Amino acid sequence: MNLSLILVGAVKLMLGIFLGGLGVVLAYAVLSRLLKSAQALGDNVAAGVLHASALLSLAMLARNSLLATYDTIDLTMHAGKPTALALLKVLGHGVLHVGLALGLGTGLLFLGVWLFNRLTPGIDEVAAVGEGKVAPALVLGAILIVLALLAAPGLEALLAGLVPFPQLPAGTMVPST
Repeated sequence: MNLSLILVGAVKLMLGIFLGGLGVVLAYAVLSRLLKSAQALGDNVAAGVLHASALLSLAMLARNSLLATYDTIDLTMHAGKPTALALLKVLGHGVLHVGLALGLGTGLLFLGVWLFNRLTPGIDEVAAVGEGKVAPALVLGAILIVLALLAAPGLEALLAGLVPFPQLPAGTMVPST
């Protein structure tokens, strides 16, 4: 049994639950308010489809930030015996990284829905979702998911410099670019 590996796994699990999960829920609440769809949820299946798509989209955008934080934890652990300050620094950068990813992602998704609404004159998809119409909810939900899939690599590249990777131990092979 490797106690160090168990501890690292537990830390990653807690980060995923609290940092990722809580962050996605908070970003989802902001996106719902921006779309003015929170009040329409109730028994409205259309609003449920849109909200579920928003949650999936935000999770896709936050995933890469969490993975970068996990990689930094792994590298910090492999570099030698890490100090508490080094681990707190990694955690702080991780919180900032995921927060920025979700903040920018929320803005991106809102902008995508807003732009789609402008490109379809005469149809207010968000209002139609509020009225319980499922077809516009499916289309808007697909737009959110496609935007997240297409934007996630760019967002990852934009935020890649935020979480500083520690120095690799001497003799570690790294791939050439």
